[in-house]
Amino acid sequence: MSDRAPFWLLAALLCIVFFTGGSSWDSEPQLMLLRPSAFLIAGCAILTLRWEHIARHWIVCALFLGTVLLTAAHLVPLPYAWWSAIPGREIIVEIDKVAGLGQISRPLSMSPDATLNALYSLSVPMSVLLLAVQLSVAGHQRILLLLLGLAGLSGLFGLLQAGGSDITFYPAQASTSGLFANRNHQGALLALLIPMAAAVGALGFGGRGSLFARVAVAPAVTMISIPLLLVTGSRSALVVAAVGLVFALLIWSSGQRRDGRAWWLRLALPLTLASSVAALVWMTGFAARDVAIDRLGGDEDDLRWPVWQSIIDMLPHYMPWGTGVGSYAQAYQILEPDKLLRPTISNHAHNEFLEVVLTAGVPGLVLLGLAAAALLLSLWRAFSSKAGQEPAAIFSRLGAGMIVLLAIASATDYPTRTPILAAVFVLAAVWASTGRQAADTPKLHQGPK
Repeated sequence: MSDRAPFWLLAALLCIVFFTGGSSWDSEPQLMLLRPSAFLIAGCAILTLRWEHIARHWIVCALFLGTVLLTAAHLVPLPYAWWSAIPGREIIVEIDKVAGLGQISRPLSMSPDATLNALYSLSVPMSVLLLAVQLSVAGHQRILLLLLGLAGLSGLFGLLQAGGSDITFYPAQASTSGLFANRNHQGALLALLIPMAAAVGALGFGGRGSLFARVAVAPAVTMISIPLLLVTGSRSALVVAAVGLVFALLIWSSGQRRDGRAWWLRLALPLTLASSVAALVWMTGFAARDVAIDRLGGDEDDLRWPVWQSIIDMLPHYMPWGTGVGSYAQAYQILEPDKLLRPTISNHAHNEFLEVVLTAGVPGLVLLGLAAAALLLSLWRAFSSKAGQEPAAIFSRLGAGMIVLLAIASATDYPTRTPILAAVFVLAAVWASTGRQAADTPKLHQGPK
């Protein structure tokens, strides 16, 4: 069955997401276009969805369904005797008494509006998932090229902003953040360009196009992304990019045909590329544009460590059910230490793993554990000696690597809460799950040997 309709729908959705989904705030006016579009496209995707599409990627679909059900469960009204006995709800009980509301029903979430917003935010990854599972390997190759172009466009906007342009997409947008409101999220996307470019080089696209992709496009994208990443000023993105280079080399080397060339000839291009990247880093620093490197040695007031410690101290108060998905900003204020009070609020924990445990409790921790197990299985399949060199196997390596990079970025920030990186994360998960079906996937011509 042709995947033409799902491909064009997914391509249109990604274009909409990149220009309207660069912020995690629920007050952005762009959401009035983004979320209805996502629901509409998801409805169209269901019309062409078949059971075999879900069966091919059942692990990803099951984990996403678990996320949706857990979020929705936090909105179900519970009898007073049930919700009032949940740890951490004593303050709500007292407020109800003072307000004279009586013993009313309430959901598990301490902030139902925030949880409802979290449920609505799943519309974008849901739509991407419903479309991505329907694509053939060739369709995913075209989506990868589109993703490279959109990410590069965000980098271009960041470069223009670094040059003094006042182009902005959000009211509270950081400088050099491209299509994002946050420069760390921009840096995470640019770091993902590196393994994606390596996958383009390893895949090729047939005939002369394959040679061009291997020799020109992939190295050029990688070399261009490094200065763009340094200009963003994101310290965490430097770490993500360094790991991304490792995955890029693994993807490139594992995708090469085992011909009669000497090992040093097969490594010539990766080594040349690595040397060029090092030279670009030095040149960017020499030009005094290495904002991220300068910030590494800075003594900025970073509240992440004390906030994380305070969250760890709060966990026993709200276990085992948590405060409610999406309710971090409201729940944190209740027990926020006085010494951490600032004019601005702590909107996120800047550590996704801690925030998931605080807001989703033990069930959220179980979902994280299952996702981690699925990722480890995918990494083992993708990079084991039994893995092949066909396009499906290369996509499996790329997807698993991208998830690792986003997990590293999520340790100090919240990138996947933006619709852009949530969409990219779902694509990576679908790609990672193609490893188990690689043997059954028809091989695409990758050019002359």
